[in-house]
Amino acid sequence: MPEIGNKIAKVNVDLVDETFSVSQSGDCHLSIQTEPGRLSFCILNTVINKYVVLRDYALCSADSCDLPGECNSVFENDDLLGLKYKSSAHLWVSPRCTLVPEHLFETGEKDSYLTFNHGSTAGELILQNHIRAAGAYSIFSCPEALMNLLRLHQPNIAFYHQSAPFIRSVFGMPSPDRKGMAVYFYPDCLDIAVVENKKLLFYNTFHITAPEDSVYYLAGVSNLFGINISSVRLLYAGNTGHIPPEAAILRNYVERIVECEPASAVVYSHYITEPFRKDFIHLINLYGCES
Repeated sequence: MPEIGNKIAKVNVDLVDETFSVSQSGDCHLSIQTEPGRLSFCILNTVINKYVVLRDYALCSADSCDLPGECNSVFENDDLLGLKYKSSAHLWVSPRCTLVPEHLFETGEKDSYLTFNHGSTAGELILQNHIRAAGAYSIFSCPEALMNLLRLHQPNIAFYHQSAPFIRSVFGMPSPDRKGMAVYFYPDCLDIAVVENKKLLFYNTFHITAPEDSVYYLAGVSNLFGINISSVRLLYAGNTGHIPPEAAILRNYVERIVECEPASAVVYSHYITEPFRKDFIHLINLYGCES
């Protein structure tokens, strides 16, 4: 287990398959997820299509301004993050995102798309992900200092917003319903998406201060699209290994709540059990996303 000095970070999860060797890193893909207060990463051996490493750090500060410095300490001390990999990707978790239909998207206008809805933030760069299945571009911002740090250690790293793996998983959900809904729970917000006949109708992030807020937002979105919240098949996921309080409350209003499943086309180390796979579902599903 890596040791991080100066009380910068605490290792919450450290799962390394006994078959993994640092000499194999050139055959592996590295996925990293960061958000205020947290850094996680997993390693996929692309030769045998197996996830062999999952590691999660709790950072001291929940302030995004402190994130680059804390992540730098993790990178300097972790024995795996500095290796050379076949490919790498970074997932940034943030409510600052807007979707633009691909037929309306213009690369030179991406800054105005985001700032129109979210305003501007100093020290952040505005990026884009093409979500082909949804026929849309996800426009988001990420701290420039964090991006520079990641590129220093992984020069060819690709950058993604949480909307990319979330929406991708929504399109993969088996549902006989004419319309389907999906929700992902974060500590202080939730993502909601609505799909009809393989077409994305809605995606947004909502700030929550209490579990009851999730019912309010889901009911509002359901009403907007004429969905009966009591009978719709609701796909949910979250960064806890059990049903989060928000989902428990939803069971009073939604009959069919289904847990989202991680990618099934790969195998996992016996250490990375099902609860871990569901806790880190976006991180695991990041591999294969289009930029």
